[in-house]
Amino acid sequence: MRRFATAAFVCLAWVHPVQANDPRDCMDLSASHDRDVESPSGVRVTVTGRNHCSESVDSGRVWFTVKAMGNGDVIGSQGGRFGGMVTAQGQVETKVFVVCDPNRVSSVSVERN
Repeated sequence: MRRFATAAFVCLAWVHPVQANDPRDCMDLSASHDRDVESPSGVRVTVTGRNHCSESVDSGRVWFTVKAMGNGDVIGSQGGRFGGMVTAQGQVETKVFVVCDPNRVSSVSVERN
């Protein structure tokens, strides 16, 4: 029984380092105003997630909120998430539409939920 317990511990110690990282810890997020689309009811924002880990991660588990800012105040927000696997050191991109007065938008930002 003692050999079995030692063997089990060695196997667990070996497996642990190769387990996947939490995608929320691996993904750096950024947002930019997509000026290719104009609408009187809001702005389209490109959200980019960059995987800085050394293994692929499931970006579908990364939820975020995009905020449209005007004069220091949040004038609109929209939640979203990515989808699919992102390779090590790779990136993923999605578009999010934020309902707001587009003439008041001075900047956009994204934060992880």
